[in-house]
Amino acid sequence: MTEQACERTELRQLPLPRLDHATPLPVGIPVTGGWGYTREDACIITDDRETAGENEPIGLDYEFAFIEQRLIEELNAMPLDEELFDIRWKVQTQEIERGPDGLFSQDHLTVLVTAFLRRDRDALDAEREAIGSDHPPDGWQALRFTNTCEFWFDVSRVKGIPDDAEFSMRISRGRVLASHERDD
Repeated sequence: MTEQACERTELRQLPLPRLDHATPLPVGIPVTGGWGYTREDACIITDDRETAGENEPIGLDYEFAFIEQRLIEELNAMPLDEELFDIRWKVQTQEIERGPDGLFSQDHLTVLVTAFLRRDRDALDAEREAIGSDHPPDGWQALRFTNTCEFWFDVSRVKGIPDDAEFSMRISRGRVLASHERDD
C-alpha cells in the first residue's frame, strides 16, 4: 500500500478537550457532580420524582441532553483553526450497573462523535453533485474526524427504571450545531 493510501485509511481524531470543574454544568437539566468522564467524576441525575408526567423527560432523556451540552462545551473549547460542520453523535454502547442493594446505580454510555471541516464537507458535496449520486464518494471516511467519548451517570436517584432497562436501551443520535450554524 502506498504512503498516500495508508494516510487515507487512518481516522482523524477529533481533539475534544476534557472540561474541568471550573466549567459550570449545564443549566436546565437536573444534574450535579462532574462532567462524567469517569465513574468517579460521574454526572449525577438528580430528578427523583416518583413518576414523570406524560410528556416529561425521564433519566435517559436527561442523559441525552447532558451529552449534547457537554459536546457543545468541548467543541467550543477545542483548539481548531477551521470551522467544523455536520457534527453528529451516536450512542454506541450502554451498560447499566446495579449497586449492592440491587438498585440501578451507574449508567455508562460510549458515544461516537463525528465531524467534517467545512471545506472538506463542501468538497464532498460538490463531488457527489458532479457525479450525480446520493452516495458519498470513495474516500469520504478519510476526511471525517471521529472521537469515541465515555459518559458516566449516577442514576441512583432516578425512580422507575424498569428491571429490563438493559434490554430496552434506546439508541439515540443527534446533530450538534457549531457556533457558526446557530441563529443565536
